[in-house]
Formats: sequence, structure tokens, C-alpha cells
Amino acid sequence: MPPTGFKCIKCGQCCLNLSDAFATCATDEDIKVWEQEGRGDILEWVDIIQVGDHCVYDIWIAPVTHDDVKRCPWLRKRPHQDKYICRIHDVKPEHCRAYPKSRRHAEETGCKGFQA
Repeated sequence: MPPTGFKCIKCGQCCLNLSDAFATCATDEDIKVWEQEGRGDILEWVDIIQVGDHCVYDIWIAPVTHDDVKRCPWLRKRPHQDKYICRIHDVKPEHCRAYPKSRRHAEETGCKGFQA
């Protein structure tokens, strides 16, 4: 849950530059939802890493090159506007639903959601 006082203004800053999202992972619940919803399109952007007896789900990893992407593959700019939408909003991972972690996190990533 985003912090009190935050209002998303759809600026896209959270998704345009994923440099702060190093080692961003989906939860077991995220994976379960995507599997139940038949979202192979999302799952192909997840790198499953076996760590001991459990898995870590690293997101957003390019399916062809297996490289970390610089911007979210699900972000789309609205035509003729400086606004963005998330194409997987209804099933986006917990990491995204919890953005930003704090006012400082928003400011560090260029988000203006506390100024709205």
C-alpha cells in the first residue's frame, strides 16, 4: 500500500526507469495469479531462480536476451498526453502495487505523486 499523501498522477516515472528495481521479484502469490489467469505473456518476462528449496521470481527479464529491461514492458504512453498506463494494472505484481515505499523513494525515482 502506497504511503499516506500519495496520489498517482500517471507520470510513468515508476516504470520508465527501472534502475532502482534491481533484483525486483514477484511473489509466490503474483505467480499463482498469473498462472490462474493464463497470463503466459507476463510469465515469459519472469526469470525463475532456484535458491535452496524455494524459487525467486526475478521480473522484468527480456524473454529473448534474458537481460534486465530498463523500462517496464507493460507501460504504455497515452496518445497525445504526458500520461502513462499500465497494461497489466489488474494483475500487476505486489512490488508495483506497493510503489512508492516512501516519499523519499518517490522523490528519488522522479515521481511527483506527493505534489498532486
